[in-house]
Amino acid sequence: MKTSVINFNRLGLLFKKYFIERFNTELIYWSIMAIVFMLIRNLTPLMVGLILIAGIFYTARFFREIHLPGTGIAYFMIPATQVEKLILGIVMTSIYFLFMMTIVYTIGNLLGTFVNNTLANLNFLHLGGMSLFTPSSVQWKLLEETIDFSSWSMFESKISFLGLVFRIYLVIQSTFLLGSIYFKNNQAFKTLLAIVFIHFVLFIILFFEIRIIMNAYSINVQQMDHNIETWLGILKTTVYTFFNLLPAFLYVVSFFRLTEKQI
Repeated sequence: MKTSVINFNRLGLLFKKYFIERFNTELIYWSIMAIVFMLIRNLTPLMVGLILIAGIFYTARFFREIHLPGTGIAYFMIPATQVEKLILGIVMTSIYFLFMMTIVYTIGNLLGTFVNNTLANLNFLHLGGMSLFTPSSVQWKLLEETIDFSSWSMFESKISFLGLVFRIYLVIQSTFLLGSIYFKNNQAFKTLLAIVFIHFVLFIILFFEIRIIMNAYSINVQQMDHNIETWLGILKTTVYTFFNLLPAFLYVVSFFRLTEKQI
């Protein structure tokens, strides 16, 4: 095997191997997702929840084979570098996953609307002057609906649901990708517990920092209000920057953990 860190021919073969081995599984998985979208196509919160929850389990199970005695040895014997294997994991659980979710959402939305209108025209389940199905045009709520963030000056005044899902998903995906490499079994559950524990520790640290800052302030109410606004602005900027940089940091940690597993 060549010693170059990234070889695109080798990387292409790695992607090809993945799809050949999992073609049937992927076909069944995305068919189920399309059917679910048919049923919840106009319920934006449920669609967002579906994408995030499905993404958690899809990502958390991606590197599960490296923890098994038989498949683990075979996986690390694949003639590809750890960088290439990690790139495969990142692309498949982020770009590919979100792309396929968009495709199956489109298919499910169109098919769901078609089936609904067909049943409505046939007066299916038409009882007592009321029908369970009513004709409607195709709606793209997941693509069109927005959330107003005008009170948060650091954000755009409005952001689409799809844009918000993409930003949140990258943080979730990078976290559970690391969890799939780090934990030997029950990756999704153990990663979730780790997230809760880390957030609890961070909350305690933040709580004591705020108390120290508040105790250092003068009794002057006007000055206190000014200081609070200043610190809230700093806190917002810090949180925003942290979540933007977190995925890249977790990818780097995932690489070292994957390399450690091979050793």
